[in-house]
Formats: sequence, C-alpha cells, structure tokens
Amino acid sequence: MYTYSRLKKTFYVFLASTLLLSLGTLSNGAYTSASVQFLPTSTSFSNTAAPVFEEKIVIKLKQQAFLPSKEGKLQLQQEVVSPLLAVPELSFDPLISQQFLPSANKGIAASHFASVFERYYYSKIPAGADVEQLLQKLRSSSLVEEAYLSKKPELANAPIPNTTPVLPDNDPRFSLQSYAQAAPLGINAPYAWQFEGGDGKGTKWADVEWDWALNHEDLADHRIQLLPGGINDGEGSHGTAVLGVVSAVDNAIGNIGLANKATPIVSSLVRSGGAAEAILAATQVLSPGDVILLEIQIGYGGPWLPIETQPAEFDAIQYATSLGIVVVEAGANGGADLDQYQHWDNKYIFNRDLPDFKDSGAILVGAGSSTAPHYRLGFSSHGNRIDAYGIGENVATLSSASVASTTGYTDYFNGTSSASPVIVGAILQLQGIAKAKFGVPYSPAEIRRILRWLPFNTPTSDIANDRIGTLPNLQQIITNLPTPGAVPDDTIAPIAPTNLVVSTATNTVSLNWTASSDNVGLIGYDIYVNNDPFAKARSTGNSATISGLTSGSYTFTVKARDGFSNLSEASNSVTVQVAACPAPWSASSIYVQGNVVAYDGVKYQANWWTQNERPDLKSGPYEVWTVLGPC
Repeated sequence: MYTYSRLKKTFYVFLASTLLLSLGTLSNGAYTSASVQFLPTSTSFSNTAAPVFEEKIVIKLKQQAFLPSKEGKLQLQQEVVSPLLAVPELSFDPLISQQFLPSANKGIAASHFASVFERYYYSKIPAGADVEQLLQKLRSSSLVEEAYLSKKPELANAPIPNTTPVLPDNDPRFSLQSYAQAAPLGINAPYAWQFEGGDGKGTKWADVEWDWALNHEDLADHRIQLLPGGINDGEGSHGTAVLGVVSAVDNAIGNIGLANKATPIVSSLVRSGGAAEAILAATQVLSPGDVILLEIQIGYGGPWLPIETQPAEFDAIQYATSLGIVVVEAGANGGADLDQYQHWDNKYIFNRDLPDFKDSGAILVGAGSSTAPHYRLGFSSHGNRIDAYGIGENVATLSSASVASTTGYTDYFNGTSSASPVIVGAILQLQGIAKAKFGVPYSPAEIRRILRWLPFNTPTSDIANDRIGTLPNLQQIITNLPTPGAVPDDTIAPIAPTNLVVSTATNTVSLNWTASSDNVGLIGYDIYVNNDPFAKARSTGNSATISGLTSGSYTFTVKARDGFSNLSEASNSVTVQVAACPAPWSASSIYVQGNVVAYDGVKYQANWWTQNERPDLKSGPYEVWTVLGPC
C-alpha cells in the first residue's frame, strides 16, 4: 500500500465514504451523515496497484474536491459526493507514487505541480463494464476535471524489418549516418563538433520508453543510469536504437552519437504510473537546458497520436518545461492531420489556429525522407503543431536482441522514433555550445523558436502541404547563434495576399494571387472555402488547383502562413459557380435515349440507342446526340 500524504488520505477516505454511502451503511437504508471518520491507513476500500500496462480509468479531480478536515473527520456534504455515487463500481488509487511527486525544493512551480499531480487517481476497469458510460458519468461530476481511459503506450517507430546483429570491429559506421551529414541531407553534426560543447558535453538527457541494452559495446562507457521505479526487461532494440543516434560513444566502434559526450539516462514507463511518472522521475535528475525524449505514442481506435493527448502526460510535460527542461515528443505514426484531431471533449487541442489549442511546451517531431530534397513520410503526423522534423527512414544506428545484448546494429531504424532522437541530438549540441559560450543554456521556448526559424533550417520540398516544420541545420544556427535569453520571437503575421483570381473548369478551380511577404519567412498559403475554419488546400507557391468539386457556389480566400504559424489577414474573396460533369463518354459503352455523358467539357444527351458514336461528331438536330451545354 502507498504511504499517503494528507491530501491523498483525504481523497482516499472521500472515495471510501462514497462507496459506503452508495451501498447504504445503515439497516434502514438511510444515510446517517455526510461526516466520516478518517480510516486507518491499513483499511483498504480501493484496488491494489494496477498491473503494468493494464488499461485503466484515470480521473483528475478539481481542487474543490478536497474539503478541509476537522478533528480527524472529513466533512462530506451529500450534494458534493452525489455525482460520484453513480459509479460505485469504481475505486481509485493515486496515479503517481509519492516519491515521484515534484519536490517543494524545486521552487514555486514544483509546489504548484505537486498539487496538480496529487489530483490524479486511477481505477481498474470492472469486468464487462461499459467504459464510455463510466467516463461520461465521471465527466458529468462537478468534482471531476478530466476522466479518460489510459491506453497502453506504444513505441513510436514505423514497422521495420528484423535485422541480424553485426560485429563491426574496426569498421566505423559513421559513413552510413546520413542524418549527421551536411545540409540539406542531414543536420551537419560535424560542424558543431568543432566547437566546445558541440558534442553535447555538459548536458544530460533522459529517454522515456520501454527497454534498452545498456551494456551495448557502443554505449557501455556511459554507464547509463536506469531511474528508480521502472523495469528494463525485453528485447531492447527500439531503445538501443534511440540511444545510438544520440549517444553512441566515439570509440572507433560502430556509430558515433550526435551528442556523444552528453550524459544519457533512461526512465522506463514500465511502472504503474506509466509515462507521466517516468517523466516526473526524469525531472528529479535533470537540470535546466537538459532534454527529455518521449519515444511513445497512444491510440484510441483511430490513428496513433502524441502521448500528450492524455492529460496526466500533458501536465507532466508542462511541469518539466516549467523547470527549463526541454521535452521532445515523437509526433506519432498514424499519419494524422493534427489540425483536424478532436479530443474526447470535441476540442481541437493540437490546432494553433483555434481557441481550444493546448500547448504543453513540448517540441513535436514529424518524420521526413532520408533523401534530399526531403518530403513528409506518409505515416508521419502533421499539422501546425509539429515544430520540426527528423529523418524517419533508413537511419543507421545500434540494435539489440535483448537488454543483455552487447552488440548489434541496424541500417533501417524508422518512424517518428528515428526522427525524434535526431532532433534531440541537435538540441543537445546547441545546448552544449550555449553553456560553453554563454554559461547558460536556452530555455525550452527558445529552443523551439530556433527550430522554427526558417532561415536557420532545411524545409521539405513542399513545406506548406507537408506541415512537419524544418530539419535543423546546425551550421546555419551556429553561424547566427543567438544569446540565451534573447532569442527572437516572431509574433508578426505575414502581409495578406492580394489580387486573388479564380477561374473554373470541369469540377475544378484554379487560383492565382500576388505573393505575400513576411519578416522572417513564409511557409506558404492556406486556401479557405465558404468560411470553413479549416483550409481546403495549401500551396507553397502563389497558385493552386482544387479538383473534384461538385456543382455549386464557392467563395475562396487565401491567407499566408509563416514558420511560427502566424496567419495573415485574408485576401480579397472571390465567388464562383462550379458545374460538375457527368461520366465521360466511352466508345465501348452502350447508351440509350436520355443518357447524359460528358465529352471535352461539354454535356450531351442520347436521343436513341448508340455505341461508338463520338458525341462531338454526331450531335445536331437529326443526330444521335443533343448538345446540353458546357459543364
């Protein structure tokens, strides 16, 4: 059993009393009072700790759920507990173990977040329960701020072929690490290595995921620390590959990590508190400027989504960034358009353009091709929330057959899992240089601004439609290295496009406009139709074609977007009528009287049975086809 703080005891008794009241503790079925004695901590009305990775219901209580106690009694008014009486089949334990709660000695932010995480509790799911109905009941409670099903996190890599471990001996593999090479192919890690701190010296980072081969020949010299509370058991191939991209030792064996002098730490999510607790465990050993990497994704029956979709992980990330720790998060591999994602409360939490947007402070990473010019890989999440992209295919790094492996390599590490450590490596290299040159690192917000500053970095070939940001170009960033605390922010929207002109053809419109300008750099243009808040199309240049339209009236406007996702005012609006064509005429098809076809943008109607008589050649007052007009 957990050792509870005062606040936890309060809710523990609150839930216990709820169960007693819901069952009826008096023989006549009446409730004696809403005032309940504190129970001994050895008395349990709640479930034991959930098995690792068992799906569970998680709630975040509002602050007012915790009522003051008096003389060892907890004052519970009937109207306060009644909303939870509807779900007596649930019982709850704290989600986060007390030892991982933010410590007061971390300052005011830690005190605030300590009270936040003390409000999270989880319950096992009763056999045969209607989970959605239980969640709706909990969400209807005036005491519950969030209620959700905590899903099993999955590794955020795209499927990759099994690889056979190799023994490289004195055969260095750096030539295979294209992601480390000069732009536009990679991030140009060697350019940073020539500067003090450019190898990550003086920085630390924590990888949050499942398992690792910590004694791999290319990692063993780091003597990597596994943080308490988690388990390291499994094949370890994914975690080992991630560590290899960032931290493979410069030892003339195998790979060279992008930030090979940074100190790697691992925090396993194999724990009852899951990823949220693993993040909090990492905050206890990291300092401002250090990095947490979240190599996991979450699914709810649809596409894979970033782990911060779950509220406990979102709050843990926000706490970490409040401490000055940079959090890098795999954007996930579901191919999701995050602009369009609706949370379970129907809010568009990942869309910066809309008022429901929630910013955890993490850097979200998409996946680009291994070849240049780069393009977004089909499995990568995308949208205006994605901050940067790494290389999401054919990444040469370490591998393992089990956590006990001491060797093993792969040339095919893929997904946003391979993309994210590329970004972590670049960040650690920049933080090492900043510490050496200025004595202090960049803040999480400053790092994100550097990664979004278009002139510093490498865009994809169609940045407006790819929507995964840019790949860091360390040479450009270091050449223009800003001072920590003075990294510029871009809050200036682009100039609005002008002179929008729209022309129509069959089922299609073509748009042209006068190009915009921006103080830093344009991503491109969003095209809006009929006041829909979501763009119908996007263009990197100042023209676009939209096909597949049905008949009707369409009003078009265009807005320019910059690298910080600032949107311009709308262009002039243009309204057009689009006529849709029927199916095109086919020489092999048989048509009878009344059938309508399209040929070369014109509609024709058959007057009698016909086959292989081309409409434009066989139309007229006494011909098989009658012209109906353009379409």
